[in-house]
Amino acid sequence: MSTTLDPATVIREHAAFVQRVLRHLGVPEGQLDDASQEVFIAVCRQLARFEGRSTLRTWIYGVCRNVAHAARRKRSSREVLTAEPPETEEPARADAQLWLKEAHAQLLAALAALDEGQRMVFVLYELEELTMEEIAAAVGAPLSTCYSRLHAAREKVQAAGRRTMRVRPAKTVEVLS
Repeated sequence: MSTTLDPATVIREHAAFVQRVLRHLGVPEGQLDDASQEVFIAVCRQLARFEGRSTLRTWIYGVCRNVAHAARRKRSSREVLTAEPPETEEPARADAQLWLKEAHAQLLAALAALDEGQRMVFVLYELEELTMEEIAAAVGAPLSTCYSRLHAAREKVQAAGRRTMRVRPAKTVEVLS
């Protein structure tokens, strides 16, 4: 690449992207900050060697993919009693906020059930809105394979959503007069 990239600018412009990608690639919420730091350490170390054969964003995604994979591997090699502390009594929340939190948890569970190739393509296409050409370059797979993975991932995510709808009882709303 002909121009020098400023590490501080790269971090500032891509921090939110890195957090979202790591979360959707299965890094637990409590490890996101550490994993993000690992990503940016690797990015800063290798930034001078970035050749521009892909967009900077897809290159950073590749680093995220490697860090997330290592985090999942590390987590699976040791016993984790709970991913989060037990819930305590919380003040009432607005229904919309609660619904969003539940929907996001369901999405993360559905993403965790996908194989790695499907998850990568789904996250980049549906959530990060990259083009399929950028995704093929980022994951190193043929364009047709990426489309197949997206199709399979969509079916699995939709099926998980349908199962969740059948399992959860309808909430009743009490009308106060």
